[in-house]
Amino acid sequence: MRTTLVSLHGFTMHGSSLRRLLGKLEPRLAPLLELSFPDAPHAASPASVDALIARMGGPRPAPPHRQWWNASDDGLAYQGWQESRDALRRELERHPRVGVLGFSQGAAVAAAVAALSCRGDFPPLAFVILIAGFTPRSAELGPLFDPPLQLPSLHIWGERDAFAKHGPGLAARFAPEQRRIVTWSGDHTVPTEGEAADALLEFVGKFGAVAPLGPT
Repeated sequence: MRTTLVSLHGFTMHGSSLRRLLGKLEPRLAPLLELSFPDAPHAASPASVDALIARMGGPRPAPPHRQWWNASDDGLAYQGWQESRDALRRELERHPRVGVLGFSQGAAVAAAVAALSCRGDFPPLAFVILIAGFTPRSAELGPLFDPPLQLPSLHIWGERDAFAKHGPGLAARFAPEQRRIVTWSGDHTVPTEGEAADALLEFVGKFGAVAPLGPT
């Protein structure tokens, strides 16, 4: 039984664009587990794409532009979350053993999935990997993170990332005895080489592997 790594893309991205962002990591991950890159169920509006570019800079992301939710102005309501929650439940139920990786908004979603899993409301997770993420702030999801979540977690963010300020707060929502934090010198992207990438692969190798069955 192989573990499947369900990888959740960021705001205005889609599954294939996250797969491209992983780049050099995929050939190193593929021998360790299966890979899945689902698309979020909602389309992001052109105005949302423009606002993200204005905030983060960089080129306009290639379509399709998808989102897991659209936050209200005060951040206390996530429109579209219920549909995403249902889609993610179906995705996790497709696999006998699963870990979740999330990037940016996808990392916040992965954290929510981990919280629901720890409460028994979602299928169990082997581990969670959160890259350049933030803690969900909605009135529905925020309370799910108290007390800290009890499952293996890896937290990665770049020191030049505008989202880096959110990394420690999200990491604090997970039990310290099962938590690892890795920072690197990059910006808002996925590290695909160097110590941070090696740490991700080491973590997957440790928690993604299934112990062999003993003699019967």
